[in-house]
Amino acid sequence: MPPPIPPRDYGRQQIAARGGPKASNDLFRPISCEPPALPSGSVHPVPLPRFYKQDKPIQTNNFYGNLLVGEQTLPVWTHPYSVWYSKDPGFIGLGISHTDNSQKVFGDDPNANPVKYFFNPVGICSLLLTSQQLQRGHELLVGECERFSCGVKFTCSNGSMSSKLVQGMGFVTALYDNISPMIKSKVGIQSFQQRGASRLRKYVATLFDQTNWVIYSSADLQLADPNTVVGTVPGIVQVAKLSGDERPYDAAAGAYVVDMTLSGSVDGAGRYCFEYKLEGSSASGKTIQWALPHQYTAFDQSTASEAVSMVLDSTCKGPMKAYLTTRFVMEEQLPPAELQFEPWSQLHGFTGYSQDKLDRIRQIANEEVDSFDVVNASNTDSMYTAGKILDKGAFMLYVVAFILKDAGLARKQLGKMKCAFHRFVSNQQQAPLVYETNWKGVVSTGGLSDGNFYVDFGNCFYNDHHFHYGYHIHAAALVALADRFYGDNSFLNFSKAWIETLIRDVANPSSEDPYFPVFRSFDFFNGHSFANGLFAHGDGKDEESSSEDYHCYYGIKLWGVVTGNSRLDNLACLILGIEKRAMNMYMLYRSDNIVVPANFKANKVSGILFENKIDHATYFGMNKEYIHGIHMLPITPISSYIRDPQFVQEEWNEQLSSVVGSLDDGWKGILMLNRALFDPKSSYEFFSAPDFQYKWLDNGMSRLWAVAFAAGVGG
Repeated sequence: MPPPIPPRDYGRQQIAARGGPKASNDLFRPISCEPPALPSGSVHPVPLPRFYKQDKPIQTNNFYGNLLVGEQTLPVWTHPYSVWYSKDPGFIGLGISHTDNSQKVFGDDPNANPVKYFFNPVGICSLLLTSQQLQRGHELLVGECERFSCGVKFTCSNGSMSSKLVQGMGFVTALYDNISPMIKSKVGIQSFQQRGASRLRKYVATLFDQTNWVIYSSADLQLADPNTVVGTVPGIVQVAKLSGDERPYDAAAGAYVVDMTLSGSVDGAGRYCFEYKLEGSSASGKTIQWALPHQYTAFDQSTASEAVSMVLDSTCKGPMKAYLTTRFVMEEQLPPAELQFEPWSQLHGFTGYSQDKLDRIRQIANEEVDSFDVVNASNTDSMYTAGKILDKGAFMLYVVAFILKDAGLARKQLGKMKCAFHRFVSNQQQAPLVYETNWKGVVSTGGLSDGNFYVDFGNCFYNDHHFHYGYHIHAAALVALADRFYGDNSFLNFSKAWIETLIRDVANPSSEDPYFPVFRSFDFFNGHSFANGLFAHGDGKDEESSSEDYHCYYGIKLWGVVTGNSRLDNLACLILGIEKRAMNMYMLYRSDNIVVPANFKANKVSGILFENKIDHATYFGMNKEYIHGIHMLPITPISSYIRDPQFVQEEWNEQLSSVVGSLDDGWKGILMLNRALFDPKSSYEFFSAPDFQYKWLDNGMSRLWAVAFAAGVGG
């Protein structure tokens, strides 16, 4: 057997490889401020809420989404608190709740290990901020809706109560304008005591469930009955749940967060900052902010030094810690510079190919390139399905162009891909896209006119855009790369405005772009994206596929590489670095995970991660291969960066090895290519075997890419 061919520097052949990320201190500049490269329309089945002020594009997948749609009465989670618009008679106002771990509900069998799901009770109205005047007639308005904050205003004939909701806020704060404060409790107030003098009045309410809440007010408050505290003078009221030392609250009281500004830089490593905008004033000049585990394990030294001795449980993401601060600064390691287009894993990086492996890859290429009709296969009414199929063809193109370096096959596949993409870039697909001007985004016209939210997985309701468009973005990056070397290099200019319109829809980094909300999908506070769009849901936003989440940002990274946009490349790398840390705490569970409940982590993957619960399930079925496979597909060079070999092997041994042998459909291929992340030889043998059956491939999966990937990472 000839000696192995050493790894080839495909990156240098394709594009000058980065020697690590180029320094960039301005990641959040607009991609473009030009109009979207699509026709506009003004029809959308979901009406806008009543705003008191809103001059920017509106978030559709954000933590406060329940305040924008339906009856507007379902909770929103700022973490650690949930708040909601209560319409109950006598309890009209802003409900406030916090649940601790002892209140979690486990099922189906609470004694099982692992349990199938857990959730936190909702609607426990520990306290409610309101006014007597609001009980006699009111209107709820929302406004000043930003990426990390939202305002709510309760108005009545003679005044208003307003509050800003900011992720991680330490106090729930209400400002009373010309109406008097009232605080209600459905749990009931066992005792109400005024504590020492300060710049504000301070009270501690002990509820009948034995929880203690601190209340700060600019004027006197009195307990009127076991469910009601009243004041007579308009001003400010702040409430928070006590946990340990009270003094940090005293130091922070009087200041309240109204918004957060995101900044970041990349210079070898990644660094991002939450700068909190405060109004009011406090003794310390700071406020209390709560941090999740993926944040406080990444804090720089200055932020870590501002920790105070208070901890509250989050709903699904472990203990939150409190900081007396005005900013959070986090530092992240980024994907290695060599992780670009070619196969890569944490085990071996890219290993190159022996001649016999190249010969086998070539045999499969000759077979699959001829048989796969990407032009007709991608002619569907679903952006999701079409995106997967286009990406399948793009992976095949990459293999023949840059691994086999077969000019004939490369030009043949490139021609097919450019033809298939032409349909979409020209907006001639079965369900064309439109830029709709109400919520301001790119949606499929499928379901738009009749409000059918089942069409294309709810694309027109802003469901799953990062999943759907991520496939198109990634595929286009590979086609543009191949066209540079094997075509006329026209594809990039032809597709650029269209692809970057999709990128702006899911990941617009700047409020200077007037056409799209900032980061529709990725939530910098939670550390991952949310897929749920304009739907009211009692457990908040959710996501069921970690892998299609990071595939989107991997595609954006590669698009940044092929277009020479280092800022976009760096931004995507920063997001991927954040997701690596967060997903391995909240969605992918190694045996040493200490964040999720001990009786849940043996599931190995979350299933559907909501803001208030985790359900080890999918929206399309309960089969084990579905629940695990949807967190795998597609397997690409970025997969092993997120899914480290120890996790993948544990998941295989504990959950999948007993299942895969009985599978006889596309999920078998997904699980077996995932196996390459810890056992590339077995994976390569499976896909290269003469008796391999194509029914074992998902519709977005290529045998050619699978065998080339497995071989290239050590198979």
